[in-house]
Amino acid sequence: MTGADGRRRITSAMLALEDVVEAGIGAFAQIGGRRYPMIVPFIGHGTSRRARVGARLVLGHRNAEPPPAPAALVGDAEPSPRSRRAVLRVSLARFLTVEVPRAAVTIHAPGGDVVVRTDRDGYVDHEVELPDVEPGWLEIGLTGPEGATATARVLVVDPVVDVGVISDVDDTILHTGLTRGLDFLRATLLTDVEERTPLPGAAALYRALVGKEGKPERPVFYVSTSPWNLHEMLLQFVSLRGFPLGPLLLTDWGPSHTGLFRIGAQAHKPALVRRLLDEHPHLRLVLIGDSGQEDPEIYADIARDRPDRVAAIYIRRITGLDLGRGGEIERLAAEITALGVPMLAVDDSGDIAVHAAGQGLVDDAAVASVRAELGSG
Repeated sequence: MTGADGRRRITSAMLALEDVVEAGIGAFAQIGGRRYPMIVPFIGHGTSRRARVGARLVLGHRNAEPPPAPAALVGDAEPSPRSRRAVLRVSLARFLTVEVPRAAVTIHAPGGDVVVRTDRDGYVDHEVELPDVEPGWLEIGLTGPEGATATARVLVVDPVVDVGVISDVDDTILHTGLTRGLDFLRATLLTDVEERTPLPGAAALYRALVGKEGKPERPVFYVSTSPWNLHEMLLQFVSLRGFPLGPLLLTDWGPSHTGLFRIGAQAHKPALVRRLLDEHPHLRLVLIGDSGQEDPEIYADIARDRPDRVAAIYIRRITGLDLGRGGEIERLAAEITALGVPMLAVDDSGDIAVHAAGQGLVDDAAVASVRAELGSG
């Protein structure tokens, strides 16, 4: 038996074990009253003719409040502080979900209803045809078993927009410590959403990148190897900290055919970025990441393959963690820049704003706004 055969057998065994465990959790949840399907909508995106709609079907209580629609989160007042115990309880509840696999969900798209089935983990990820809808935010209704309903928001990218932004999340717009296990667990389980720390100046920078004066708003896509269980929390963070709203493209943790416990960045991000390039062929992309994971190598590979589609690459240096990668990233940045795609390793949002203004990606006034948020005047 080859090593590949062994890995396949282990993966199959883990997937089977996951099914057994989830069946047990589902039975226990039904005893506890969580027996009614609920649809958790994700933010979708597309063009005026096609859009990708995502959601997850889970079990909940009959009288439970459905997750707030993305529209309701934007501009919400900050929630009241909670005790560490309450924070831990809410955080754990995000991961102790009971998915409803292989169930029918109807997408009520403007072009007509489409019936799809959830996958083995309760997800819906489907492209629908649209009848040449107007750019902007589109609301699409979803219905599922036993009267479950939800509304998914979909960003219809304006065809005249020529630049979009793809940003990592972890240690790129907020501190998570994803590369440091204990720090990540502490931030994820014991830190309430309003206490999560944004990187200084990042919100002002992103607003400048998507809101160039006199132009239609550009799209921003947040790509992360964080699990879909954190979608609602990250969406609240984006709203509370003044980041522009955009699709959150996360991943599923647990056994899969690409990994036993978690899909790595090398398997997740390149496929997503390339899919976005294909789905939005008129966009050149600004790629923003950090030095803690494989963002420099992933983005560099994309720039080598599609230099005409990448407007710039910005890599934030993670401070306080000696990764021994500084020289390696600088050499990679010089190589990609020589190909005609500007790639910079930066210390803060101000460095990005200055360079982006020189490239015509943001207005000159945006530099002062970012510096003001940084506190540097």
